[in-house]
Amino acid sequence: MTRTLIAGLLALCGLTHLWAQPSSDAYQRIDGIVAVVGDEIVLSSDVRDRVTQAQLEGREVSADNECGLIESILFEKLLLHNARLDSLEVTDAEVMGEIDRRLTYYLQMFGSLEAFEAEYGKSVAEWKAEFQDPVREQILAQKMQAEIDQTVRSTPAEVQDYFDAIPADSLPLIPEELSYSELVMQPEVGEAQKMRTRNTLDSIRTLVSTGKISMTLAATRYSEDPGSKYKGGCYKNIVRGQFVPEFEGAVFETAIGDYSPVFESDFGFHFLRVTDRRGEQYSACHVLMKPTFDPRALEIMAATIDSVSVQLALGETSFDAAVLRHSTREATRNQKGQVVNPRDGGARFGVDELDPNVFFLLQDLQPGDVSAPVQLVDEDNRAYWAMIRLEERFPAHRANPTDDYALFQQQVEADMREEALSKWIDKRIGETFVRVDDPYRDCAMDMPWLTESINASGTLRRTKNQAP
Repeated sequence: MTRTLIAGLLALCGLTHLWAQPSSDAYQRIDGIVAVVGDEIVLSSDVRDRVTQAQLEGREVSADNECGLIESILFEKLLLHNARLDSLEVTDAEVMGEIDRRLTYYLQMFGSLEAFEAEYGKSVAEWKAEFQDPVREQILAQKMQAEIDQTVRSTPAEVQDYFDAIPADSLPLIPEELSYSELVMQPEVGEAQKMRTRNTLDSIRTLVSTGKISMTLAATRYSEDPGSKYKGGCYKNIVRGQFVPEFEGAVFETAIGDYSPVFESDFGFHFLRVTDRRGEQYSACHVLMKPTFDPRALEIMAATIDSVSVQLALGETSFDAAVLRHSTREATRNQKGQVVNPRDGGARFGVDELDPNVFFLLQDLQPGDVSAPVQLVDEDNRAYWAMIRLEERFPAHRANPTDDYALFQQQVEADMREEALSKWIDKRIGETFVRVDDPYRDCAMDMPWLTESINASGTLRRTKNQAP
């Protein structure tokens, strides 16, 4: 089996969107079984839905392409059949979460709830009900594939063999990379500061609700939400599930035209006014205020981090010990300050991935050096103090397994997963009853499907499709 086919099937199983079938008079809605895989059936409507999906994605579907689509469906049914045999389960929460994610995708594509419902001739509630079973089956098939993938583990020898087989001039050029650790000191927001922010926002809400100032003026003057501050605090035609639960809870508990009480979320304190709500879509305007810590606490921490810097210079403490004792950033404190790249979970950062402020701190350091204390701001624009230690500097170089083991390991394991999946398919097809009927029984397929169907004379025939 070719790598291209395996990769394509992986994508189809893991990433395929289940499209609702738009209303159309282009064909008669006559359904029937066109294939069987174990206890799973494939309907002609399943293939039509897949064809419609391809067309909506801008792909032309020829007879050959349709053969490829039926094979991808057979593969999914094989996964599903074996998932049931292995007693894998999918929860209702997983199903509804995936349906909501796909609904958000469709609504963004069509532009509005009304356009979606007009295109598919059904309400959102009807669409959700119709697609619960197909989504459940697809998640179950994905779990079966994940079970297969989990069996793959590479060894250092396999990684080295893979590297040795690559021509030297084909190895990628890796740009300069750095790894670093941090000691961060940032004051916590106390309950007194939270209460002060809540009371301030409640006073603003009273002014707005009594008509003394407008919502637009309140948002422009006070809101700390950059996405809506200069739009009157408003978000329009939002599909439920896009905002934090606290925000949407207030939206659906507040009557249209009314103002919610002040409420708290991870972003701070809000109040909102609901301007429209239809089914799973709503429009609302809000004002957000974020509680801040006492400025005096930041001044106290400045003195503390200066003292730590002096102790490090005199050798009275180590950077690791100082991090454990003083750092307030839990994500790095318990791993000696080591900062992890969220892209791959490793410790290296390309120079183009670093925050510019961090890069300028690191560029003149040697491995093991610690920067002087510096005040920075986080993603919420809150100030903090930090010292940065350069751990290692990796110059630009041709990829090699010593410096870039994870890079080669990922590719080796990707190849191993393809091979493991190919072997699993061959084995399970041999153990599973498979039948493919007209109009697909004469398709040339890449997988070794055993097709059992009825020929023109009415006699059962059993053949093995061969790849061209």
